[in-house]
Amino acid sequence: MIMNKFKIHLETDTIIKHKNSITGIIYFDFNGILFPEKDWNDFIIVLLNNWTQSSYNILNGITSLEEFYFMDGPFFIRIQKINADECSVELIQNQSINLLEYKISVRDLFNEIFKKLTLNRYFKKQGWETEDIKKLQYFINNI
Repeated sequence: MIMNKFKIHLETDTIIKHKNSITGIIYFDFNGILFPEKDWNDFIIVLLNNWTQSSYNILNGITSLEEFYFMDGPFFIRIQKINADECSVELIQNQSINLLEYKISVRDLFNEIFKKLTLNRYFKKQGWETEDIKKLQYFINNI
């Protein structure tokens, strides 16, 4: 079965640090459907940490359902493992409005999120260190 493809857009030139918060543009692209929207600005490290943990849980059978929240706004992605290879994705707004249903590879989900963890090199280059960055480094070292 051919799986749908998706991509996480994370734009390093938009990343800023204010005190211990790091924000930047991050959003999903499901074959041209952008979620929550193009140029969505959010707490990227918090999101990546949460999404890495959730995708790891799904990939390894710890859970079969996870919700990938955005910190700003009423948006989240509900991902449910269907079988060993695929999961369903629902894009949710305001807890109830289902904007899209989609099927993706479980492995692609994890790999796409894990690719974004290389962002940690950018933070080191900037000389930034926060508890969220330390947690991100933990995931890189242990997953």
